[in-house]
Amino acid sequence: MQQATLAIAIIGMGPRGLNVLERITAYACDQKTDKKIAVHLIDPGVPGEGIHHSSQPDYLQLNTVASQITLFMDPTVADAGPLIEGPSLYAWAVGNWKHPLPLGPDTYLPRSAFGEYLNWVFKFLLTRLEQHCDVHLHTCTATDIEQTATQSFVIQTAHGKTINADYLFLTTGHSENHPDALDIDRRAFVATHRFNNANLRYIVTGPLPIHKQLDEIAPDASVAIEGMGLTAIDAITALTVGRGGRFERDETTGVLNYQPSGAEPSLALFSRSGIPFAARAVNQKGVSGQYQARFLTLERINQWKQTHKPGELDFHGHIFPLILRDMAHAYYLSHATRLHGSSFAELLDATLVHLETPAAENVLRQCCPQIPPFSWDKMANPISRNALASKEHFHQWLTDYLEQDLAEARNGNCESPIKAACDVLRDLRDNLRRVVDFGALSASSHKRFMNEFIPVMNRLAVGPPLQRTEEMLALIRAGNLMASFGPGARASMDGASYSFTINSTSLPEREFRADVLIRARVPQSSPNQDKSPLLYRLLERGLVRPFTNQGMEVSGIDVDEGLHIVPLSGKPLSNAWALGTVCEGAKFYTYIVPRPFVNSTALVDAGRSVGELFRQINAPHMAKRPAACVVEASRSLAHL
Repeated sequence: MQQATLAIAIIGMGPRGLNVLERITAYACDQKTDKKIAVHLIDPGVPGEGIHHSSQPDYLQLNTVASQITLFMDPTVADAGPLIEGPSLYAWAVGNWKHPLPLGPDTYLPRSAFGEYLNWVFKFLLTRLEQHCDVHLHTCTATDIEQTATQSFVIQTAHGKTINADYLFLTTGHSENHPDALDIDRRAFVATHRFNNANLRYIVTGPLPIHKQLDEIAPDASVAIEGMGLTAIDAITALTVGRGGRFERDETTGVLNYQPSGAEPSLALFSRSGIPFAARAVNQKGVSGQYQARFLTLERINQWKQTHKPGELDFHGHIFPLILRDMAHAYYLSHATRLHGSSFAELLDATLVHLETPAAENVLRQCCPQIPPFSWDKMANPISRNALASKEHFHQWLTDYLEQDLAEARNGNCESPIKAACDVLRDLRDNLRRVVDFGALSASSHKRFMNEFIPVMNRLAVGPPLQRTEEMLALIRAGNLMASFGPGARASMDGASYSFTINSTSLPEREFRADVLIRARVPQSSPNQDKSPLLYRLLERGLVRPFTNQGMEVSGIDVDEGLHIVPLSGKPLSNAWALGTVCEGAKFYTYIVPRPFVNSTALVDAGRSVGELFRQINAPHMAKRPAACVVEASRSLAHL
């Protein structure tokens, strides 16, 4: 009898789908099974790119340096399995990227270049995998999945095709959500008053490149951008550089100035905090250098897991104090190195790590009295009361704040004590994941974690390249951007003027009237709000369920610790996995791309799930289980 072919389906071929494909390719090339395998790759876009379209303009940049991005495993990755040697984004760009940008390991490349790299990786893997497996690329959208009596899957596509699979990976990436109540009200306002104001528009940014959403904005329009994060930075860049404006550096003063083209609209930027994201510091850690936890250690995390059940940990009571100690530790060691040299800093490190907080603070007062005390409050809430005395005071405070942030960023992520502390939030993300993933926090603590800690962490640790902050300052000086609304600014709809009005609760005299309001944010993965027909059908069938923490819906779909999809029944599907933003909530901070030589979580997740896949394929019971193609053949025969 001819050996049945086992079928694997990956739905979503962005970076997470590529991670899974890379592992399947490695196992297949290493001949880890003698079974016949078919691999189905389902995605309507350019394979590998996901939202990083290679056709987008080069002014839309990544916010991670090129050498710290990869799609390939390395020896540091736990449970990786067989390795395939492949280049990082930087190594690939040196030989393959054709644009005339000065290129170094710490270059921030355009997202279009990353899209080209992702597609190159896809082709690189496909060439190897096709030697061992039947590979089928389906350039279409999956619209439904049904589980059969034999626990295999029948996948329907928008093209009317049926795909049968024994194993399933859901890696669909960033979602696009239905409008919420605020979106509905604002869109209704625009629909009602568009006749009176031809420039009136409301734009909600989504996962697609932002420049296309902003093309219709007229040069004579006034535009307010709600949000001060990375998406807002993209919107500003698209409406300035993307409209022909230029930034030029004064050769005498070194100051960056903006030369408008005349095609850009007037811009305003506001948010609840009133503070733009901090600039990413000059990288002084190479490819894989990271701050190593002294307090939020794996040992401490394992102790918590042994003594606390899921849902019992309190982030602000258990975890946050240790994050602060690690941030303070990096801050003081950076200061000590600058003041007294590396040998003194090493001695201070060895001393402080064994002391409780009061004793450590006493040592620092005695031996380093000239170092300003570390303060989370000053970093999280830097706006002084005097800054809010008037709109003029706040404007001066904001420009001074951005100048100081730029100075710290230029000093680097090791030599600037402030940036060294902020970088701890980035370097310890994996440890933080280990302690908060899969509902470890109580529901109330999880809510505080999302609402209070994550926004500040994002602002301090995952900001734009310092070039973007310098450009923001140049736009403010040139009068092309108003950003000094202070905290508590919000947009309202003014039917009398047929426009949006931006007001500040902290600075009542500050006001801006906008024809266009842009809600600049990355949509949160939310199964009940997702526009995806596939996710709607999976929820309806009960094949997936939203992740909840003690009844509180967080975001994303539910998965267990093996990343198996958990259906409505609560029993995990042993042959179906979900990776990436689709399960953001059960997993923490799934948005970032893998980094080489640091045991990156995205690589670990792909390695462990595909490793389990091949253990299942090679298990003796698989010889007794009908493959999906055999099941489908028997169905067809039954209808003859």
